[in-house]
Amino acid sequence: MNKDDNPIAAFGSAEEGNEPLKPYIDPSLFETLDRQAQTDLLTSVFDAITLAGVDYDLKVQDSATGKRYTLLKNEEVLEIVPMDSHFSDKILAAIDKNKEE
Repeated sequence: MNKDDNPIAAFGSAEEGNEPLKPYIDPSLFETLDRQAQTDLLTSVFDAITLAGVDYDLKVQDSATGKRYTLLKNEEVLEIVPMDSHFSDKILAAIDKNKEE
């Protein structure tokens, strides 16, 4: 985190800053989505997961082409979502779809 970054805006806590998001940031995407854009997308995703309930979780795995993001509910895979500019929309849609079922 740079000295000019606002930790409260990044993750809502001056104590944590954006450290909890660090494992989810994908450096291989910096040409298309910089760190701040990824932080913004991830923050909205984790806000949505928090509101959806404790049953939901987002796991990240390193792969040869970057990171893979897996949305889980009760440890069951709901969706594997690539990081792009529509990342948070895809996660929200998967959560909403699962709520309807």
